Amino acid sequence: MPVLLTAQPAVEDFKQIFRLDATATADPVKIDGQLNDRAWQVASRGKDFWLKVPYFAEGADPKTEVMLAYDDTYLYVAAKCYQKEDILVQSLIRDQYWDNDGIAILLDPLNTRTNGFLFGTTAAGAQWDALRSLGDVNSDWSNKWYSDTYRGEDYWSMEMAIPWRILRFDATSTEWGMNFVRNHMNENEYHNWTAVPESFWPPDPAFAGALVFDNAPTPAKANYNLIPYVTSTVSSVVDEPTKLTGNIGLDARMSVTPTLNLDLTVNPDFSQIEVDQLVTNLTRFNIFLPERRTFFLENADLFADYGYGTVRPFFSRRIGLDADRQTVPIIAGARLTGNVTQATRIGVMNVHSGASENSPAQNQTAVAAQHLIGRSFIKGILLNRQSYNGWEQIRADYGRNAGLEAGYVSDDGQISILGGAHRSFQPETTSKTGFYSAGFNFTNPNWNIGLSTGHVQENYRAEMGFVARLDNYDAERDTTIRVGFYEANGNVTYRYRPREGIVTRHNYTASSSVFLNPDGSLNERQHALQYSALYNSTAQSSLSLNTQEVQLLYPFRFVSDAVPLPADNYRFSFLQASFDSDERKAVSWGVNGRTGGFYNGSLHQANADINFRVQPWINWSFGYEWNRLDFPDQFGNETITAVLSTIEVGFTTDLFWTTLFQYLDQADYLGLNSRLQWRFAPMSDLFLVYVDNYDVVRDFGRRTPQTNNRALILKVNYWY
Repeated sequence: MPVLLTAQPAVEDFKQIFRLDATATADPVKIDGQLNDRAWQVASRGKDFWLKVPYFAEGADPKTEVMLAYDDTYLYVAAKCYQKEDILVQSLIRDQYWDNDGIAILLDPLNTRTNGFLFGTTAAGAQWDALRSLGDVNSDWSNKWYSDTYRGEDYWSMEMAIPWRILRFDATSTEWGMNFVRNHMNENEYHNWTAVPESFWPPDPAFAGALVFDNAPTPAKANYNLIPYVTSTVSSVVDEPTKLTGNIGLDARMSVTPTLNLDLTVNPDFSQIEVDQLVTNLTRFNIFLPERRTFFLENADLFADYGYGTVRPFFSRRIGLDADRQTVPIIAGARLTGNVTQATRIGVMNVHSGASENSPAQNQTAVAAQHLIGRSFIKGILLNRQSYNGWEQIRADYGRNAGLEAGYVSDDGQISILGGAHRSFQPETTSKTGFYSAGFNFTNPNWNIGLSTGHVQENYRAEMGFVARLDNYDAERDTTIRVGFYEANGNVTYRYRPREGIVTRHNYTASSSVFLNPDGSLNERQHALQYSALYNSTAQSSLSLNTQEVQLLYPFRFVSDAVPLPADNYRFSFLQASFDSDERKAVSWGVNGRTGGFYNGSLHQANADINFRVQPWINWSFGYEWNRLDFPDQFGNETITAVLSTIEVGFTTDLFWTTLFQYLDQADYLGLNSRLQWRFAPMSDLFLVYVDNYDVVRDFGRRTPQTNNRALILKVNYWY
C-alpha cells in the first residue's frame, strides 16, 4: 500500500531531490525492449515513483525503474515496469496513449519549466509524442524516433532512441528538466518519478526533476528532414465526369540553430488528415474545431495561445479558406520557431494561398515573441492578411492585428493572473477596434477558483482568428449584425478525494457567465450548479442544474421553415445528467441528456454511445444523438438527430485502418471517410483514403441521400 505523504517538497528543490544521470555509451543500444545492452548494466536507475492518481502518496506500487544513456546520435531511454496482472492496451494506433498501460518521458531541455517534449509508448509498443506548452498539450505533433517493448514474466520493459536532431537544446547545458509518468490501468493509477502535486497534470514541466549528463550533448550536424509526397486521386462529383488527378509536394524541416527550427512547405496536401467530427449546433454562434494539419503544429502555442476559448486573435484553420469558408490550395509556406535564448521564444510564419471564384489570393503573416520571467511571461503578436491579384497586392484589401499579453504564474503554479490588449486594423475603420481581457485562477488539491473578463468591441476583426459572439444573425432580414460585448465568468470547484470506497473524487462546482451589450444592458447570463464523481473503475457521472436568461437582440430561427423567435427577453432552466461506464471493459457505454426550458419552448436531448473492443486490435464505437425542440404555435417543433460511428483496426503498430461514418440531419449531411495507413518506415507512410459524401434531400417529409462526391486517394510520403 502507498504511504500517504505529509509534506510536499518545495518547488525550487525538485531538481536537487530528483536527479538521474545519463552516461555516455560507446556501444549503440539495440532497440528491442529487452534491456540486455551493456549501457543498462552500468546505468543509474531512477526508482521510488510517486502515486499521482487517484490520490497523492509516496511509494507507488507496482515498482518502476528508469534508466538513461546517450551517444553522439541518440538519447536512450529505458524502463522496467513491474506488473503481474495482464497488460491492458486498448489500441495499437499511434498517439492513443492515456487509456493504455504505458510509460512516457517529459524532456525540458531549456529548463523553462513551462515547455517540453513528450515521448511515450504503450506496453504493446504504440508510440505517442506531443509538445507541452504553458496552456496546451499538442498530441497532433509527430516526429521520427524509435522504440520497442518486451513482455517478461512479471514485468514489461521498453527502450527508446530519441535523435538529438528532433530536440531543441542548449549545447552548453549538462542538466535538463525531466519527468516520467507511468499508466497502470488495472488499478486506474498514474505514477510520477517526481512528486507532482495532485492538482496538476502528471508530466507538468514545472515539477520536473533533473536529467544530468556527464558531458553536454552535441547538436546534430546537417540537421534537416525532407518529406516529399505524391498523390493520385480518382474523384467524381454529381452530374460531372469522373476525374483522375495527381499531385506532388514537399515539406522540409531544418535546424537554423540547436534551438531554432525552420519548416518549409510547397504545395502541401492534407488529404490524409483525420476528418472533423461534425456536431449539432443549437447555439446562435459558430463553434471551434481544432487544427490537425502537420505544418502548423510545432510550437503552435507561440501563435495560438492568445485571447481565450471563444476569442482567438490567431486560429490557423482560417489559413487555406476563402471568404466563404471554402478550401483553397496553399501554394507555399514557411515557419521559423523556437528559442533565441533560454527565456525568449520567437515565431515567424508566412503562408501564401491561391484564389477562388469569390476571393483573391491571400498572403498571411504572423510574428510572435514570448519572454519568460520564471514561470511568468510577456508576449506579443502581429498578424497581417493581404489580398493579391496574381502577384500584385490589392492595397485596399487587408486585415491586420496587434496584441500584447502578460501573465504572472506563481512558482508553485497555484496562482495565475493574466491580462491582454489587442487591436485590429482594416481600411476605413479606426474606432471600436479593441479586444481586452483579464483573468485570475487559483488551484490547490481541494479548490479551483477562476475569474475572467473580456471586452470585444464591435469593429474588432480577427481575420486570421476566431471570435464566436460578435456576429449576430437576423433571421427576418437574412443578414448578420456585429455587436460588441462585455463578458465576465466565474467558477468555484471544491474537490474531495476519499482514501477508500468506490468514488475516488467528488467535485462540486458553481459557475456563472454574464454577457453585456456595449451600453451595459444584459445580453445573456448563465448560472450552473454541478456535482460530478469519478469512480475507481474509471466510470464517471455528473448532474447539473442550469438557469439562463437571454435578451435576444434579433429574430432567430431554431426550427427549419418556422417563424423566427422574436427579439425579446427569455428566461429558462434545465437539468443535465451524464454517466460513462468503465472504459477498460470490452464493452463500455455512456449516456447523457438534458431536459427543460429553451427560450419560450423546451429542449429535450438524449445521447448514447457504446464501444466494443477486442484488445488491442479492434475498437468499434456507435453513437446516437436525439434532440427534440418544441416551441409554441408558429415557432414550430423539430426533431434533430445525428449518428456517429467509428471503427479502428490496428493490425500492428505500423498498419491500421480507421473508418468514420457520420449522419447529421441538421446539416443534411451523410458521409463516410475510410483510411488505411501503412507506416513502411519511421514517419514514412502510405495512405489509401476513401471519401463518400451525400447531400440529404428533404422531399415531402422524407430524407433521401443523393451522392454529392466520392474520391479514392492514394498518398505516399517519405521522411528523408
